[in-house]
Amino acid sequence: MTRIYPRSTLKKIFHAHEPTYKLSKDVDIKIYVLYLLFLQRLSNEASRQAQLTHDSIVHSRHVSRALKIVLQQFKG
Repeated sequence: MTRIYPRSTLKKIFHAHEPTYKLSKDVDIKIYVLYLLFLQRLSNEASRQAQLTHDSIVHSRHVSRALKIVLQQFKG
């Protein structure tokens, strides 16, 4: 089975940002899945914003609007 992402690299990134946190063995997998869900929601919302303005292409302004909405959903 091939790995989708390098786990050791993610663990190094986590440790570099928060060196005092003690992380469990599989926390990098959970964070990666949440990251993918965030990106999926962001792309869906940006597409919806583009449809609302009758654009066929998603522009950076659509992503900016979508980012505000999605970040509010993920704070909860």
